[in-house]
Amino acid sequence: MKQNHFHKKFIIKYYPILMDKDKIKVLIEKNNIRWIQIHFTDLLGKLRVLHIPSEGFLNDAFKDGISFDGSSVGFTNVEKSDLLVVPDKKTFIVLPHEEDEARLIANIYDTSGKPFLSDPRYILSRAIQKAKEQGYDEIKISPEIEFYILNKYERDYEIEEKKGYFIAPPFDIAKNYRRELAEALMKSGYSIKYHHHETGRYQQEIEIKTVNAIEAADFCIYLKYLAREVATFYNLLVTFMPKPFSDDAGNGMHAHISFHVKGRNIFYDENDGYNLSQTARYFIGGIIEHARSLTAIANPTVNSYKRLIPDFEAPCYVAWGRYNRSGLIRIPAKKDIDIELRNADPTANPYLLYSAIIYAGIDGIKKKIEYEPIEKNLYKVDKERMKEYGVKELPSNLMEALAELENDDVIKRGIGKETIEIFAEEKRKEWKKYMCEVNNIDYEFYFDS
Repeated sequence: MKQNHFHKKFIIKYYPILMDKDKIKVLIEKNNIRWIQIHFTDLLGKLRVLHIPSEGFLNDAFKDGISFDGSSVGFTNVEKSDLLVVPDKKTFIVLPHEEDEARLIANIYDTSGKPFLSDPRYILSRAIQKAKEQGYDEIKISPEIEFYILNKYERDYEIEEKKGYFIAPPFDIAKNYRRELAEALMKSGYSIKYHHHETGRYQQEIEIKTVNAIEAADFCIYLKYLAREVATFYNLLVTFMPKPFSDDAGNGMHAHISFHVKGRNIFYDENDGYNLSQTARYFIGGIIEHARSLTAIANPTVNSYKRLIPDFEAPCYVAWGRYNRSGLIRIPAKKDIDIELRNADPTANPYLLYSAIIYAGIDGIKKKIEYEPIEKNLYKVDKERMKEYGVKELPSNLMEALAELENDDVIKRGIGKETIEIFAEEKRKEWKKYMCEVNNIDYEFYFDS
């Protein structure tokens, strides 16, 4: 049996409501914590980490915050670069793979003590507050994140292309790795729904049970961090790249979302044929209305659009249906209904993604936008028939998506005009660099010209 690599020590679950400074002090002492990792993400969703000695940490970090150079992580220009990270007490966990370290997620503030407007976590908290002002008490999300493992040892059991879904050992050579990762997540306080081998060769998925929107975004960042950390024990590499292999399935980051009022899922209606309330249908309408602009946030890299092609279970078309995996939105077959957005991939910043979904959905509810479901396999429908259905295609590349985003007043106003401008500028730099690179396709098509 594969040895578990995690230290056998006192681990407390993640209790976000109950955690406070005194409880954190007790946990630091009981677990002999010497170092605190402070996690936050930049605007593009890249994890940034500060390592702080635990001695004196509680007094200094929570009271005054920790100063850092915002220009070095793309938040500001050099003239106004000073920002503060202030740890969120509710996010304290003892790291299961480290001997004497814990983690806190930070919020970003400016030097006057006000929340920094381009902090992705703050952007999502504003979107949640906007929903509360509309009467929606809680937004629940369950993320599905896919990733590939790359082996440093010879593959004894080969899996055929697109034939890996739920495959069993010995072909599922990553079972022990996945189990250890799932157990590390459970020790960090997350309730695991399941883990399994995905469709692609050596493609993995771990899904947690539904949590609130902030916790869901926090989880996405933490999973990517922990998946790579655990992989080092197995001499594995992990990639969340949207399309790492041209002949196999891409990596998605589907979002299952529902709105709740007084503990009741208001997207559910038992009398509807799809079990969807009218509010849910309007929410779907808002997503479809803003889908092309939302794509720039859900699929923010050049590589993202190599995944959004037919026949790989990734959506290419702006449509919804009950079981339809070829469309943008699917309604999974279960009683506790949710709306599954299928185009997002793991390069998306989850805080921005969930914010954009919320603003688009609320706009649909406000304007009572509604589209009829389509249950046909859209991969097999010709373009003329698609026009008859009124179905649009998702943007075919990053530049097309950015142009849509910059013309979407609802998303820009919600996330912040300046934030969208910074995001788009960084993404255009990425596009320009990609277009200047000479690759194998250039040689294949043009070398003998």
